[in-house]
Amino acid sequence: MNRDRRSTRTTLVFGIGFAVFASIPFFLANAGINPLRTHVLRGINPDQAPSIGILVLFFFSAIAAFAFYEDKSPAGSSAARTQQAADLHGVKRKQPPTAFVRGSWPRVFAVGPVWAVCGVIAAFVWHAFAKDSGMPGTVWGDLTLSPLPAFALLFGLWATVNLSLTLGAIADAFHRTLWAIFLIVSILIAILAITIGVVASNILTMSPVAALAVTAVCLIITTVALIPARLFAVARARVTNRIDAAHEARMQSLLMTLAAGENLMLHFADRENPAGQILAATNQRLLLAAPAGPGAGSARPGQTRILDQAHPGQLRGASTEFRPAGHTTSVHFRDRPDMELVGGDPSEADKFAEALTSLATTGRLPQEEDT
Repeated sequence: MNRDRRSTRTTLVFGIGFAVFASIPFFLANAGINPLRTHVLRGINPDQAPSIGILVLFFFSAIAAFAFYEDKSPAGSSAARTQQAADLHGVKRKQPPTAFVRGSWPRVFAVGPVWAVCGVIAAFVWHAFAKDSGMPGTVWGDLTLSPLPAFALLFGLWATVNLSLTLGAIADAFHRTLWAIFLIVSILIAILAITIGVVASNILTMSPVAALAVTAVCLIITTVALIPARLFAVARARVTNRIDAAHEARMQSLLMTLAAGENLMLHFADRENPAGQILAATNQRLLLAAPAGPGAGSARPGQTRILDQAHPGQLRGASTEFRPAGHTTSVHFRDRPDMELVGGDPSEADKFAEALTSLATTGRLPQEEDT
């Protein structure tokens, strides 16, 4: 209940905030000030102020997904403490980046109407101070004379937020497994935000009936699209949570195989393959291990088999490279063959290789060198 209240407050604060930010360019333009000319504040036509304000309103609505981006659990939360305790020696559990995917359905669908209402209120405030009151028969000209313009703006802003959250949910779904898709969709959101803002700036010159019809259709389409997009993202999040749980069980079973006084310093594994191998460094040895027995790939600790091991004094460093078999992480030794692991996140493999090389050359991990 408290979390839902905090989420509601956050949604309202963001809605008010983006309306306030959109008001800044409106009032500057309404006063005839062009802040983009830094050397001389050359004038701007106040007639452009309404369109500029609406452009910024729709732009912020179109990037609503970014406003709810967070790549980790809130500091001090139970989820953050669990995450920190679960995997002290490896890559931290990655949460879905968009908070609205982890939130409840009411919170998801509240974002659009709350932000839209804040935007419409801002438009009414602008109209009260605008030097250009608009032409009769247009959305801007009839804003205070008919409810149709207000509903047109409301539906338009609401639809824009829904579109942003829909694309954000798709990006979220591929955040862990297909980073390229996540990046492409994120860039697409930014491009669409600019496009939507420019196109929406003309809504004020449309007739209220036409604007209401267009925005109502857009609202229906984006609302219908948001439902399956979020369901897909939530389903993908459940899969990655199961993968994380299996990985944590795999690490727990590895810790159970260590000798008394042996501490795990660093490890790397393919999280997407919980039954795969593990490269690990302890204070007594370097080892290559793999799950074995009924617990392999499950969320319960099972047995771990040590496939290969070497003394720390033999370590020369580590490296990564792309091979036909897949991205390969190699640990190099003196007077013995390398240990190799195929698969895993390439960026995390690079971090592991850099840390292991630092350990071989300086005797310390990078984190220890920073402190």
